[in-house]
Amino acid sequence: MKKRRLPAVQEDVVCNLIPMVDIMFLLLLFFMLSADMGARELEELVLPQGDQVKEDPKEREEQARTTINVFHRPDSPVFNCPINKRGGICRDDAHWLIAIRGNDFTLATIGEQLKTESESALEPDIDPQAGKQLSKRKVIIRGDKAAPYAFVQKLIELCGSVGIYKIEVGAALPPKG
Repeated sequence: MKKRRLPAVQEDVVCNLIPMVDIMFLLLLFFMLSADMGARELEELVLPQGDQVKEDPKEREEQARTTINVFHRPDSPVFNCPINKRGGICRDDAHWLIAIRGNDFTLATIGEQLKTESESALEPDIDPQAGKQLSKRKVIIRGDKAAPYAFVQKLIELCGSVGIYKIEVGAALPPKG
């Protein structure tokens, strides 16, 4: 009887990682492209509470809509606000920013952006004698509850000056009970 020979053990076997890396990159690309980027237009802020608040039905309207956020500049290595860090109310206007779709503005620079937003949704001239066109653009102003009200007031005034008249101010529902 002949002895059976066992197969030789191959010790230089390596795992080919290239297909796995390719699949990981494809998955990463898929998730990045399919992620909902609509949430980028909302900044982290604490809205003031209102007792007459109506809930937003979250319906997508055919009407153009712009969300404007007024928020405190976040702390960074180049900026620090000890009052805000301790939970106090900061009244320094230079510490507050206005954001539209993730782009930061100040009160001095927001006017041009609002004019652009207004012009992108102009209505047919309602009163040619008035010499001013109105915009179908709907604006929602969301101001942090610690933000100076002058920012919201000025934004409403700027919206009116560029022809935006459909303006809402965001607020939170009060706690139940």
